[in-house]
Amino acid sequence: MTFNRSTIHVYAGAETGGLFRKAVDDAHWESLTRGLPQPTEVRAIVVHPQHPEIVFAGTQDGPYRSQDGGDSWERLDFPGPERVVWSFTFHPADARTIYCGTAPGAVFRSEDGGDHWKRLPTDPGPDVVRMDFPTRTIAMAVDPAHPAHLFVALEVGGVIRSLDGGETWQAINKGLAPDVGRLDLHGIQVSSAQPDTVFISVRAGLLRGHNRGEQWDPIDLSKVSPITYCRDLRVAPDDPRTLYVSLGQAARSAAGALFRSRDLGTSWERVDRGLTPKSTMMAVGLTARQPTCVYGCTRDGEVFGTLDGGATWREFPLPTGTQEVRAIACG
Repeated sequence: MTFNRSTIHVYAGAETGGLFRKAVDDAHWESLTRGLPQPTEVRAIVVHPQHPEIVFAGTQDGPYRSQDGGDSWERLDFPGPERVVWSFTFHPADARTIYCGTAPGAVFRSEDGGDHWKRLPTDPGPDVVRMDFPTRTIAMAVDPAHPAHLFVALEVGGVIRSLDGGETWQAINKGLAPDVGRLDLHGIQVSSAQPDTVFISVRAGLLRGHNRGEQWDPIDLSKVSPITYCRDLRVAPDDPRTLYVSLGQAARSAAGALFRSRDLGTSWERVDRGLTPKSTMMAVGLTARQPTCVYGCTRDGEVFGTLDGGATWREFPLPTGTQEVRAIACG
């Protein structure tokens, strides 16, 4: 099916199964393969904020870009040996500037829409925990009020920060290290409604970092949720005071959930009401084109979507055999 720019699309990526696309008003998933490495492993997807036909996918062989909504893909000029892409984020004031995070833990920047990339001199700091996988740059955030302030989430290594556009870096793990549950980062966000405050999702829950991450305080989810292992974290595109977080019992579990806060983390409500996800909810997809459109995906291939802000939901399971679903994006 040829891409229709006027329609909002949903993209889902998995380590086993590849990359899929569907229109929000359609239940059928298309497998996207043209120009992508085969087999395709996808851990990160992002849609351009102004041009929905431009989509980036993070693969096991670096970042790929589509300029036709996923119909075809091109491999980008990407330096260095760190090939496995785990995250993307756009500069809040200039979408031609894109950051890309990889494993082993590194950060790259493109200033020309992805044509060329430069490796930034990141320093993972002293708190990286040895695991059976390389350290992952699993999420990144730029402070909209201070675009030179870049915050990077490391799995498993806490948070590193640059206050000069990526030229110098420091670890900001006071209150996180040496607790592995707090150093096991999964999501990171900064809201324009509360500049200089960093929100992170970790194995042990949620934390708020005051003064650009100098001090970390926990956000207690146990009062509203029996499961508190946190994965993806997102600020709503239409309201900087609204946060979404995806949950599970553990990295691999038989339960998942999606929660929302409308007051920057002070109070929370379960938004996927009436759903019973059968594995950990791994990622959240939102779009400024239709802020009431919210999607979530689980590790084992379930996808749930709402077009009315959570009042009603539909299930859109990925094709049989799709596993290790890591990413979902709308646009």
